Amino acid sequence: MRSGCLKKIVVTTSLLAVLVVAFFAYRFHAHSDVLWRIVSQQCIPHQRQSQQPEPCQHVDLAQGYALLKDNVGIAQYLLIPTDKISGVESPALLQPQTPNYFYLAWQQLPQLNERLGRLVPPTDLALAINGKWGRSQNQLHIHLSCLRGDVQQQLNDYQTVITSKWQTLPLLNHQYWVRSLSLEQLQAESLFRQIYADFPNIDPKSGQVGIALTQLADGRLVVMVLRTDWLKGVLGSAEELQDHQCRVVFDKYRS
Repeated sequence: MRSGCLKKIVVTTSLLAVLVVAFFAYRFHAHSDVLWRIVSQQCIPHQRQSQQPEPCQHVDLAQGYALLKDNVGIAQYLLIPTDKISGVESPALLQPQTPNYFYLAWQQLPQLNERLGRLVPPTDLALAINGKWGRSQNQLHIHLSCLRGDVQQQLNDYQTVITSKWQTLPLLNHQYWVRSLSLEQLQAESLFRQIYADFPNIDPKSGQVGIALTQLADGRLVVMVLRTDWLKGVLGSAEELQDHQCRVVFDKYRS
């Protein structure tokens, strides 16, 4: 009897947590066009008219992306398509003609060096994109920022067991699907297409994955995929692996 009541309490609590999360997700989505308005109404017109893409730092119309300094964080940038692409659930990401946004974002990581005032190794930096329910904007954007120090330590501990085959590993308090890949593999094919090909049980249109990318100490890249799990309150926010205050960088500098 007590066991049955306990199960009901757990289920009820989980459902309430999901409802609360859904409410705040709805509130965030009410202002979900801000990034697209900035890029489409300011950065792109300014780039075309005067080659000065303010408020963006860079606009590449040929390769189809803009780079914008985020208001949050010391050195956080956002790589944003110049086409209207909602997010990880967009069918456009599966098209071969769509720009390879993760590779383009990886190439832009040196931009963080200037903001941080020092040469920062890619092992201290990370890219991340959130799932549909773990984001506030309905325009695809990849976060370029620092990696959390505790996550970096976990990856160092896992380095010998991380291979080119997908496996689940705990990062922070969540289970991530993790695999290594080379820079050539990242350049050769869109990371979105690679992931959805490797996980046929994930509906690409569901938007239920968050993706992060960094470099291991041995030079390999590592991709980390977080799947949405409503009952556990996991919304696919791979951005949780980043530290926008860049403590991992400044702690090393002080030491």
